[in-house]
Amino acid sequence: MKGMVLKEFGKPLAYEEVPDPKPGPREALVESKANGLCATDLKLVDGLIKSAPLPLMLGHENAGVVVETGSEVDSVQPGDRVVVVAKQTCGGCRMCRVGHEEMCLNTPGRMGMEIDGGFGQYVAVPERNLVKVEEHVPLSGASLIGGTLASPLHAIRMARVGLGETVVLFGLGGLGLHALQLLTNLGAKVIGVDVKPEALQKARELGAVETINAATDDPVDSVLQMTDGIGADVALEIVGGAAVPPVLQQCLDLLSPGGRLIILGYHYGQTFPIDPAQLVYKWIQIIASHNHTVRDVRDAASLVNTGRVKPIIANLAPMQEANDAMNHLRAGDPIGRIVLEW
Repeated sequence: MKGMVLKEFGKPLAYEEVPDPKPGPREALVESKANGLCATDLKLVDGLIKSAPLPLMLGHENAGVVVETGSEVDSVQPGDRVVVVAKQTCGGCRMCRVGHEEMCLNTPGRMGMEIDGGFGQYVAVPERNLVKVEEHVPLSGASLIGGTLASPLHAIRMARVGLGETVVLFGLGGLGLHALQLLTNLGAKVIGVDVKPEALQKARELGAVETINAATDDPVDSVLQMTDGIGADVALEIVGGAAVPPVLQQCLDLLSPGGRLIILGYHYGQTFPIDPAQLVYKWIQIIASHNHTVRDVRDAASLVNTGRVKPIIANLAPMQEANDAMNHLRAGDPIGRIVLEW
């Protein structure tokens, strides 16, 4: 089969012939059809994720079609259209047993990060890591279910966002626009914050009750004015790069007493000074979220299957143009996700 292979950190991917994967008894062979592209892929190429081996085929937001099943597989069959849950788990460690498989202590790894992923034409996937999608859902959109939707859904669940709460969402890129839809489905009132007018416009189209252009207006002052000086119930940070530390401080400043800060965006090596008195006297909770569970992917798939959440695709590109697509992503966060197709 063909694959786009990361052979050296900091270098373009190579399009070349690679060995076909062989599914085990409890695995299925999936023909990759579409892969969402995100900032984590850039971190992998740059060598920032130290667990990533070389050579490696990226692709952790993958959707495709089952073409073969192992002898002990009974939940999927050839022809099924599926989303791949990237993280493989043991099911028996303490974290898995208490319902936090996203933090599995004995994980073999994540497809596209420590294990070859959807940048190869075929992947062998454990049966439990496959979630079916309906025929009417394009696989290009389905590819976003297993990361772009499931990861913010997991974070929102951790923060127990409720009906009628005000959520300030910093960062309206690929993750942010999907998080916005999840929040509005829960009945939250979302205030979107970004520096791009086109991203703010898209957020309003998707249900944001207010938007703030952080390039021209102070988010803290704006939110306090919008909430009669009380502040927001929840602040969700999904930005990247140098913006993370100052945005985190803005989040703390605009939260109401008892508010929750959810951290999803990060960059390695950043530090952020916190005044403990601000946390104590405002009863602020800080919730950092990483990854997601199979349940999150199944529930995100249900929202897409029923049309309550729509995958937002910035543009489609053939897999062979992955390097150009990554350069496009690196140049600036697109409105929605870039999706690579086989």
